Amino acid sequence: MNKRFSSAKFKYGSVALTFTIVFVIFVILFNAIFSVVANKKGGFYVDLTGEQIYSLSEPTLDAISGLQKNVEIIFCMTEDKLDDSTEMSYIKRLAEKYVSASDKISVSYVDCVKNPTFFNQFKKSSTDTISMTSVIINCAENKRYVVYKAENFFKFTSETPTRIFAYDGENKFTSAIMQAALNTMQKAAFIKGHGELHSDAFSALLVEQGYEVSDINLKETSAEELAQYNLLIICNPLYDYTGISDMQENRVNEISMLNDYLNKNFGNLMVFIDYETPGLKEFSAFLADDWGVSHSEGGLIVESADSAVSSLVATFIGTPDSTGEYATKIHASVTKSGAQATLFGYATPLNIEFSEKANKKVDAVYRTSKKAQLYKDGEIVSASSAPVMTLSTYTKVYNNSKKQANVLVCGSIDFLNHISNNAYANADILKSAFALMGNVNVVTGIDYKVIEDTTITVSQKAFRANVIRLSVIIPLIIAAIGIFVYIKRKKA
Repeated sequence: MNKRFSSAKFKYGSVALTFTIVFVIFVILFNAIFSVVANKKGGFYVDLTGEQIYSLSEPTLDAISGLQKNVEIIFCMTEDKLDDSTEMSYIKRLAEKYVSASDKISVSYVDCVKNPTFFNQFKKSSTDTISMTSVIINCAENKRYVVYKAENFFKFTSETPTRIFAYDGENKFTSAIMQAALNTMQKAAFIKGHGELHSDAFSALLVEQGYEVSDINLKETSAEELAQYNLLIICNPLYDYTGISDMQENRVNEISMLNDYLNKNFGNLMVFIDYETPGLKEFSAFLADDWGVSHSEGGLIVESADSAVSSLVATFIGTPDSTGEYATKIHASVTKSGAQATLFGYATPLNIEFSEKANKKVDAVYRTSKKAQLYKDGEIVSASSAPVMTLSTYTKVYNNSKKQANVLVCGSIDFLNHISNNAYANADILKSAFALMGNVNVVTGIDYKVIEDTTITVSQKAFRANVIRLSVIIPLIIAAIGIFVYIKRKKA
């Protein structure tokens, strides 16, 4: 054998060359495998934002861990175009985190310009539009989907001009995923027949939170049919409901039907009135005598400059009341962050007639400020700390389990007009009320992430740790291997 090939120099030179080749192949293979897994599992990157914008909270992880059906998040443009938009990249990165967290969730990209017919399946009417910045959460097995506009994922300031101040993507994604994938729908109905309003904005929120929404007339509905509804809504009735005197004339006793629905079936009722709602004898007695809440007919709340919104002294920010256990749950997520206000407009004060009676408890959810006044019949009197939203609860142990009926009364119909306004927390308040009223598909406890600026923020300690990991440790390992080979060759 040639001495050249058996020399120590050749042996260690071969070892070095072989190591180099193997290391290069390893890096190439590792990069390829890493890229494939990253694409399938939603990307690998460290969330260095101060508010952990791209991270999922425990309530979301708990909710999606029980998914039984596949849910697809569909973006309406190609992936590279999404990355060109700051807002859309926020949404995309968070969507990828859902893919990482659940095998039941996937992401796809379909260009709505090149393939417009694909999106016809996600339009309920010819007037519906889907644009490049739309995001669709779809469960093909259930044939249910939610379509969001990009702005739905963000919270805006109430000032003019408005600006984005928080990212609410986790709330939106989790709500939509749960609604699309749930096995059974909740049922909600607006009661009609007395001149009531049907709020489109409220109806849209109900649908988003997993309700089938309809209108019902109590005179045309049996008690058995009424019991199938999880939530009833009364919004600004102009004419009275029928009561005991009407029943004696062989007419339907609507007040009795409502009380049976609540007391016997442990249902849920939301009532929205304002200063123009007339004093209806039977209906007012139903709220006051049975559920402990009355209102001042014709009384308009006028707020102080501290709580009023600009020059609209009749539109004001509510003051949360934290004395009641159940009432506090409704605004807990909002008051915890303290970043958003709940808006009431053209409101009438509510009066709590009793705090506790026969397993029923009444608490204020929101009040006016201490400086508020009441304008009525040309006079102005104090309306300091008057309730403008209340919650009445009836609890009873039934078949070894606790049952609860809930009646939420809001003294502002205008409250519903701000549901779709991401500058205020009105929608969040109603979502929390849905959860309190037994809608298990509503996921609460998810905080929106306040964005002071869009730059990556990281603590000094975390920054140093990442620099050490990425810039020092790996090069040191490679250098150590090189030194080892060099020493061996020198000794040879």
